[in-house]
Amino acid sequence: MNSLNLRLPSRRTGYIAAALMLVMTFISSAFASAAQVTERSIELSSSAKTATNVTYNLTFTPVSAAGATALQFCSNSPLIGASCTAPTGINVASAAESSATSVSKPSVAAGMGPVVVIEKSITASATTLTVTGITNPSSAGALYVRVITYDTKAHAEADYTATGDSGDNDGIGGTGAAAADAVDNGSVALSITDTIGVSAAVLETLLFCVSGQTNESTATNPIAAGCASGLTPPTLTLGETTGNVKALSASAISTGDIYTQISTNAANGAVVNLKSNVACGGLKRVEATGCDIAPAGTTGFTTAPNALFGVKVNADSGTDTTQSATGTFQVASGANYDGTTYKLKYLANNSAGVTSVYGDPILDTNGTQPSNRNMKLTFGASINNNTPAGLYKADLSLIATGKF
Repeated sequence: MNSLNLRLPSRRTGYIAAALMLVMTFISSAFASAAQVTERSIELSSSAKTATNVTYNLTFTPVSAAGATALQFCSNSPLIGASCTAPTGINVASAAESSATSVSKPSVAAGMGPVVVIEKSITASATTLTVTGITNPSSAGALYVRVITYDTKAHAEADYTATGDSGDNDGIGGTGAAAADAVDNGSVALSITDTIGVSAAVLETLLFCVSGQTNESTATNPIAAGCASGLTPPTLTLGETTGNVKALSASAISTGDIYTQISTNAANGAVVNLKSNVACGGLKRVEATGCDIAPAGTTGFTTAPNALFGVKVNADSGTDTTQSATGTFQVASGANYDGTTYKLKYLANNSAGVTSVYGDPILDTNGTQPSNRNMKLTFGASINNNTPAGLYKADLSLIATGKF
């Protein structure tokens, strides 16, 4: 059978009990007027350490109406009334709340957590304070925001300043008048984190192809998307057919088409230059030194007879129903080429135009990153009755360059 022994406390034990009662009475008096806010939570626009201009969106429901709210930022404890250690690196100097009458940052003692006092009337209902302009702590870990409402902004400030309310800087724990004017309180906890570092590489790409026609009746670009198929050697034989002979005529402009397609991820798009290997810029007889069929220049030609050679730039054909295209492909900015006149820019001594070191800009993606954009170029030549007979040739190159 169990027995229960009761002993009367000694005089010393009675003293200890009395002392505990006094301590409890003191603490109780400090919190007597402060109820705990409910439904409190906080959201951050960034939880990354050292992040600047961060928005802290605090939501809570106070028990009573109040005229100001103090927010104190601590790294050691959410317990209101306990010492509050300043989180390393936190900065609230630029803190603001757009709906507040005013916002202040009382000067607390060294090492104490910074405080933001928001003057704004609140009622006993769900309240949101959106505080902007905060710099997060520089170390990852727990961060506590102590929330205390006050009757006035002045009482809130006095409870934290080093010279007010016994200089304890801990909110409700003081012995001065401000402590008695605290209304409600509570804390929220959050975590400051290291950022998630994600990196990746994207290689520079430029896909450019040139093709002749699959047959002379083809009206659209024969090149499949991605230059995957439909490519034939871009070799043109200009002339008018008479019987079994094809030759240039003084009565017509003989033409031939070549097709291009471009895709690139270059940030500033791409440019295409036209370059000729013939020093005089036009069509040269095999046995001659000069161009008996001259480059058309920037004025160009549209009718025969002219002993001239040039090219027309057709409309961007990227919208062909057989293609899937984005971006633009057009006449290069500042170039003289167009879709109505046969032109070929040339200046003697290779100083500019198709015989210069890098050729003559003819096409441009206009700063876009095109995908499967097509362009048809039509070359044309005409002769006059004095054009010497012979075989005429020129090798031209289209040089595409990405502007990364």
